[in-house]
Amino acid sequence: MRGSSVRRAMDRRNRTTVLPALPVYTLRADTGVSPLGEHGMSIESISRRALLALALAGAVGPAAATSYVQVRDEALVEESPYAVVARVTAVDRAVEVEDHGGTALFTAYTLDIEDVLKGELPGRLEMRLPGGRRPDGMELKIYGLPTFRVGDRALLFLEPDGRGALRPAHLLLGAFREVRGAGRAVAVRNLHEATEVRRTADGYVSAPGEDRLRDFDAFARWVAARAAGARPEPDYFLGSLDSRLLRQELGKYVLFEDPDGLNLRWFEFDTAGNVVWKAFATGQQGVEGGGYGELQAALQAWNAEAATPIDYRYDGKTQVTNGLQVYDALNTVVFNDPTNTLPAFSCASGGVLALGGPWYQTATRPFGGRTFHPIVNADIVTNSGLGCFFTASPDGSKAAEELFGHELGHTLGLAHACGDAGGADPSCLKPENDEALMRAFIHDDRRGARLAADDRAGVQDLYSQIPAPPGGLTAKPGSTTTIELTWVDAASNETGFLVEAKSLGSTYAEAARVAANATSALLAGLTPATGYSFRVSATSEAGASAPSNEATAATLAPVAPCVADAHTLCLDGGRFKVTVDWKINTGQTGTATRVAVPSDDSGLLWFFAADNWEMMVKALDGCAVNQHHWVFFVAMTDVQYTLTVVDTQTGQVKAYFNPLGRPSPLVTDTSAFATCP
Repeated sequence: MRGSSVRRAMDRRNRTTVLPALPVYTLRADTGVSPLGEHGMSIESISRRALLALALAGAVGPAAATSYVQVRDEALVEESPYAVVARVTAVDRAVEVEDHGGTALFTAYTLDIEDVLKGELPGRLEMRLPGGRRPDGMELKIYGLPTFRVGDRALLFLEPDGRGALRPAHLLLGAFREVRGAGRAVAVRNLHEATEVRRTADGYVSAPGEDRLRDFDAFARWVAARAAGARPEPDYFLGSLDSRLLRQELGKYVLFEDPDGLNLRWFEFDTAGNVVWKAFATGQQGVEGGGYGELQAALQAWNAEAATPIDYRYDGKTQVTNGLQVYDALNTVVFNDPTNTLPAFSCASGGVLALGGPWYQTATRPFGGRTFHPIVNADIVTNSGLGCFFTASPDGSKAAEELFGHELGHTLGLAHACGDAGGADPSCLKPENDEALMRAFIHDDRRGARLAADDRAGVQDLYSQIPAPPGGLTAKPGSTTTIELTWVDAASNETGFLVEAKSLGSTYAEAARVAANATSALLAGLTPATGYSFRVSATSEAGASAPSNEATAATLAPVAPCVADAHTLCLDGGRFKVTVDWKINTGQTGTATRVAVPSDDSGLLWFFAADNWEMMVKALDGCAVNQHHWVFFVAMTDVQYTLTVVDTQTGQVKAYFNPLGRPSPLVTDTSAFATCP
């Protein structure tokens, strides 16, 4: 089984793309529907660089990303019919509502209202958000949408969802969860891995932003006053120092990370299957030709990754508008939100750009030594009114192609390469991350759906048929001519293992091949009293894995008394035999020569001249201290050498190697021989 984790494999589900109400656009390399690449809500899913909201392209893996244009707090108050402080008293993740000829899946939150800040509402109400779990175990998770637990307290801007319930205005932008830290209540939005795009005098600029933290109670007072017609100053934002300290204290809790942590992936490709995509017959606004050619180019970009069996296919247009509302086994890109799934987007005030996510099974399946939720369906819904994003791009066609490609990456299980607030590279400073298609915001530089090295590495980690490398390799001597190797089989699809060996200082060569599922091998025909290094790779028809860790051991020596000579030291009363072989950069080799000194435990050696001493070696009896014999030595050289110490009473051997060009370190090995007395 495989133990490594997918680099960007998403460990969340989907995401929502939202646009702030400012002149800001949301673009994102993840999708979006904007010249920059908004990612309105992506299905991200999903993996590697992608835990994003599926803004426009597809859903996948564990997460999705969101691109948004920030909606100002003033606009939230003015545009939302209701605002409340409420506590979640029940959560039902399996609410099915008849809708558009099918059954739509929602998660319903029962809210007990503590304070109505705007509008008139009863003391208890139901708020619904897309996604949830069906009785048959099928689940739809849209990462980036607000999620709450029983007992959570929240400040919510609400609007009717058109199906008899309420939903947060602008989805993730209208929901603030109370989190306590540093002795205060803080209002926090889940904008992690969402990308904000701001409109400036020079055009649209995408940048990974971080939502400002708000004092919960002060924010609630401000909302109530604003709703009542007053115009108070926004005095509820926390200072930058307080925000940094709180973010450190709150950590992942603030980010509302999904506790499952498992990645999502398609399993169809493993058996030469394919996944087909359809696009809504009414094309994408703002893109000449409707975006169909751009979608096909994006699909082909992932198919062209030769080291994986990915096979995404375009299957034409469809009139089906179910999207994320109803599970229909169709993978669709539904342009322009014809069923009003999303709160309306406004180029002036902002809002959600797109919503997307994967349908996946809650049951898990193994692949390559890891456990995944199988993706069975993915959909993307782009909001209406997004034409302005594409028309503002220097090349709307290439922007759409890059956006679709990014979203499809999420549907394959990739997370963002960089650009996520709180991530390892939030500002995309590493060139290899900044070039990735799965960067959190699109480049919008006419590159289109072009995979970079980081994208290829991520998708290979999820889908490559090359087996995972073995781990935990150990080596121990069996006799004067054999060494036994053991390792952990981290793959599930290998056809065998390649064992390589080398004597210290030489190069690796094939030593043996063993059958699949093996976890050990006994190598014979080795030279007595010689140190060796070993590594093991898993093999399959697709190729060989990376090698395991390197393990080193020495064969045993024949049990015989130590006889001192010009090149042999006999230390600790003659029990330990010491020899040193050296090599210089010209290829010349030799054996160190003993310097005569009156010591039973220590010895001196020279390599090149009798008056140029190179090394001092000590063999000490430490049995009274730690039940071991010790080996200490120091060498004033940077040539290659192998120091071999033999316990002549047991035949145990220790070999110490120094590579050419490295200044020799001081060695104090107090665990050299567990052969007391």
